[in-house]
Amino acid sequence: QMAENFGTTMGTASTAGNAAGTGGTGKGTGTGTGTGKGSMNGSAVNPDALDEVYNILQDYVDKNHLENSVGLVNSDTYVKIHLKDTLMFKPDSPAMLPASEPILLEIEKAIDKVYDHVDYITISGHTADTGEHTIASDQVSWRLSTERAITVMNYCVGYGLGEDKLSIQGFAHFSPIASNQTPEGRAKNRRVEITIVKNPSDKNTANSTAGK
Repeated sequence: QMAENFGTTMGTASTAGNAAGTGGTGKGTGTGTGTGKGSMNGSAVNPDALDEVYNILQDYVDKNHLENSVGLVNSDTYVKIHLKDTLMFKPDSPAMLPASEPILLEIEKAIDKVYDHVDYITISGHTADTGEHTIASDQVSWRLSTERAITVMNYCVGYGLGEDKLSIQGFAHFSPIASNQTPEGRAKNRRVEITIVKNPSDKNTANSTAGK
């Protein structure tokens, strides 16, 4: 905080005006100025955990030209990582492609850096709606989405990520992010998402503490 104070005082020193009984007149003036400056740096010494993991992964995606395979979303309460199924898995299978393992390892390393400063991490699997709506086809969709989430979780744990903040979800084809009417839309819907969550109260506390 920048502060500047300028004070000027003018007044009578001995007597102001005529002194009764002596007829003497006395005048006195005094001036004084003072300046004070202070500054406070409100930026965090260490970046927020969500910003940190987002910046690490965005830099990795940019350097390796993975924009069409890995998507990132940063908000006040979470970072969401979108992994397309064509990058991660064999078609209609929870088996991971060998080429995707180095990418998932980099993601795990970034999450591990902030693991102690986030609240929980959810790994969710999603499939596309191909138009069949039988009990059998829906069961396949549920199973595939869940098994893919489990596969990603198992790899992350195998790389060394802690388990106590992890959870998995399978959404089948019931949480699309694009239209299922086109091949391009269905390709977007087939994905695994890793969501790293930090409560906003924790984030605000960290920022206010760092600014003191």
